[in-house]
Amino acid sequence: MLYKILIVDDEIEVRDLLRDLLKNEDCQSVTCASGEEAMALLSKEAFDVVLLDIKLSGTGGLEVLKDMREKYNNLPVVMITGFGFDEELIGKSKQFGCCGYIGKNMPIAEIISTFKQIVKEAKQKGSS
Repeated sequence: MLYKILIVDDEIEVRDLLRDLLKNEDCQSVTCASGEEAMALLSKEAFDVVLLDIKLSGTGGLEVLKDMREKYNNLPVVMITGFGFDEELIGKSKQFGCCGYIGKNMPIAEIISTFKQIVKEAKQKGSS
């Protein structure tokens, strides 16, 4: 297994798609629909990386990212966006410590390659 991944998105179709894509890449994924659920899972289980939707219903992705940084500072968090690459949101997310972005509208091969590259860089940075 390459990585154990927490996928946080309020759209079940997106969670299922990402879970299935990453399963094909030999990753184990756990999915949830909210930031609160994600924080509860993180308190009980160790994950190698989190895929976090930037536009969650309820507590938004940026707030969840801030909470994750406070409690799990070295955990790589990749933001998922379906709204294009909003420069203001990108700036705030980077300020809060995300390690990259995946667009929901990206081709599947690009989602996988982008994810692998972001996680590889984050892991190398964390171990150096």
